[in-house]
Amino acid sequence: MYRQLVPLSIPSGWAIIYNSFGDEDPIISNGSIVNDEFYGEDLLSIEPIRFNGTNWITDRTGYAFDLGWYPESDPDGCYRLTLIRGDWNNVVIQFESKKRHEVSQVIKQCFDLIAQGVDEQEISRLIELETKDRNWSSSLK
Repeated sequence: MYRQLVPLSIPSGWAIIYNSFGDEDPIISNGSIVNDEFYGEDLLSIEPIRFNGTNWITDRTGYAFDLGWYPESDPDGCYRLTLIRGDWNNVVIQFESKKRHEVSQVIKQCFDLIAQGVDEQEISRLIELETKDRNWSSSLK
């Protein structure tokens, strides 16, 4: 189904719930993206997992990544990466960009910071500094 997905380095302790974060430019016809399997609202979900002694289960109290393209199939849209902690009432970062490599870099940096034990306020601050330092045309909300 997918020609190529964006390469991601996912550390152990994480599960990819779904992934259609395609490494393919949008194909536009009649004002809409036609290869919309790569430009929908549900592109990537990554959740932490832990072993409960019997099975691997998702850890609903940890960080989780959600990625989509908003508005769906709209050539004027952009990727929206959200990092949450526990539930959607605790959004750590919300990063928007039209560029796949910027999104994958922010994912990598978040994984690195989480692995270092950096708290969520500092993650938000450091990601904001990093995106400004790189002069990315994206936004952090």
